[in-house]
Amino acid sequence: MLAALPLLVLAGPAPAVAAAEGPDCSAVAPDDPPATTDAESLPLRLLGMEEADRLFARAGRAPGRGVRVAVLDSGVIRRPGLVDVVRGPNLARKDELVSYHGSAVAGLIAGDPRPDGKPVGIAPGAEIVDVRVYDQVAPTDSSEVGVTTEAVVDGLRWVAANAARLDIGVVNLSVSVEPSGALAAAIRRVRARDVVVVAASGNRPVDDSDPLFADFREYRPGEDAVGAVFPAGYLDQVVAVNATASGYLVDGEPGEVRDWVLQSSATDVAAPTYRAVTLAANGSTCVLNQVATSWAAAEVSGVVALLRSWFPDENADQIVARLEATADGTPDARTVLTGAGVVQPVEAMSRPLTADRSGRIEQAVAEETEIPRATAPDPRTDPLDLVRDQMVWWGLLGGAALVLALLLRPVLARRRR
Repeated sequence: MLAALPLLVLAGPAPAVAAAEGPDCSAVAPDDPPATTDAESLPLRLLGMEEADRLFARAGRAPGRGVRVAVLDSGVIRRPGLVDVVRGPNLARKDELVSYHGSAVAGLIAGDPRPDGKPVGIAPGAEIVDVRVYDQVAPTDSSEVGVTTEAVVDGLRWVAANAARLDIGVVNLSVSVEPSGALAAAIRRVRARDVVVVAASGNRPVDDSDPLFADFREYRPGEDAVGAVFPAGYLDQVVAVNATASGYLVDGEPGEVRDWVLQSSATDVAAPTYRAVTLAANGSTCVLNQVATSWAAAEVSGVVALLRSWFPDENADQIVARLEATADGTPDARTVLTGAGVVQPVEAMSRPLTADRSGRIEQAVAEETEIPRATAPDPRTDPLDLVRDQMVWWGLLGGAALVLALLLRPVLARRRR
């Protein structure tokens, strides 16, 4: 099996969060007693999800209802009241959950509100199809399996074969593996089933166990990880998502996002992740205190689920076009950190856009106004105009000749004497 390129390790220690705000998800063990945090999910506020929820409420629909999102990850917690899960294949070795990662991803996408009504997931009406492709990134013994290209390919093939039967509209890939012909073919097969594929664009590696460490351990001007992180590197087939450092402070100043994530021209859109509330492997709600593309990809998968629910007649290409056209950047002037910009769920739901079936958005053409434009007066057409003009000129010439004759008269008179 090919070695994985882990996206899950962080670039430096996670910043401390007060205990009253909830435990860090990475510190919650699968056998810990479940608990609930009352912390606000900062990314939900930054993305304006309260207004998006109001739009769905006015329409009498749950956000994301009718859409299923396949999560190819470390497995998802299955317990009533947390997230709606449809069982998919287990391509790992264990039945019990070892890592919190898959549950955290699922919670960001479609976690149910907490008992006090505070939100967790972006699209709580959506369902998660749990496709377990690993136990944990760094297996501790032979009974566990890590992330491999082979398992991700098998998971994608299963999604392609079952997308129509299970109404899968989105696939989330918060992993990175070595590229291969089989992986590229599996991605294409899923896209051919009208499924939006969302993938993480890559975190900055922190130790030499990561194959990217030598080239990307620290930011260098001109950095571009487009050919190093896959499946995000399959440009035309995948929505590659980077993370922003919104809300993250170092000594009271905004943190440098490049310390955490890689620059990549593969990036299509971005999302904030710091202090997101989600699910741990034991069913607790917990806080993610990291700027990480794994979490950003999950959030964008949630936004895509919203859009597929809000625009059920649009295909995958049209949904992606809408997502990118309404981001807060400029689609025609993308950046290596945010692509077309940070996703804007409410804008994507409410802005009038027309995209053809291939995802091409028609450019608005200014309508002709009914008020005639101001123009210069029409040329005169009076047939006597030319005669009048000639008479004026002859008069001027005659007058000039008379003046000249009067001036020359004394001179001519002296010559005659």
